[in-house]
Amino acid sequence: MATYPHTRSYLRFPFYSPLVLGGESYVCEGALRNLSLRGCSIVSDRKLALGSIVRMSLIVPDQAHALPIEMSRVIWIRNHESGVEFVELPLHTRLHLNRILRAVLIQFLNARKDREWQNPAVKNPSLPVIQH
Repeated sequence: MATYPHTRSYLRFPFYSPLVLGGESYVCEGALRNLSLRGCSIVSDRKLALGSIVRMSLIVPDQAHALPIEMSRVIWIRNHESGVEFVELPLHTRLHLNRILRAVLIQFLNARKDREWQNPAVKNPSLPVIQH
């Protein structure tokens, strides 16, 4: 596995969406696997080059137009899966990503709260679990 020195500054959330990906001499299709404000991981039908610059258009549900990400850099590769760091985002894309991630974060927190509510011992292992 090839690596590129990087650190993640934002938590990535599972988010699945088709996308169109383009490099210097190619265009291909792929799928988004997770998303943060600064990057994502994708699976594509083309193996990307480490450090390469790519453009992406995310096909987001409930949107009339694809969400453009003008410039991204491939920071890790594992077969046909790649980690991508957003380098340049238009303001409207950044604002839309904020709205998407806010909704995903709310879903994540609600799911965690539901799990803790259903099984309080997960939150506090010292609590006894009562079997019925």
